[in-house]
Amino acid sequence: MDGAAQALPPSLLFPALLILISILSAAVGIIGYFLKDIKVMQKEKDDKQDKAIQDVKDELADFKAQMPHVYVMRDDYVREISSLNLKMDRVIREVSGLAKIFRKTGGGDDE
Repeated sequence: MDGAAQALPPSLLFPALLILISILSAAVGIIGYFLKDIKVMQKEKDDKQDKAIQDVKDELADFKAQMPHVYVMRDDYVREISSLNLKMDRVIREVSGLAKIFRKTGGGDDE
């Protein structure tokens, strides 16, 4: 027989094995409990993060929907400013033409 088996008398071998098995079972149970607790906490954190991500997605969708009503694209802005400049040039030409006619009819000073 080996040295470990000879060190314990046979009457103590069975209770020692029972104590060892009980300790190992308790350790496995405690580890399992904490792993389950960690898993539940991780699930709660994941749910919170999923909700936060969904909130950000909703806010971004709202922002994208509002954007055309609040902001003007650069190309549209340039096109509108060019159109306004063209209209202003026409108005200036008309006013200049009217001013010349007014001066010719004697309504203004000829300097």
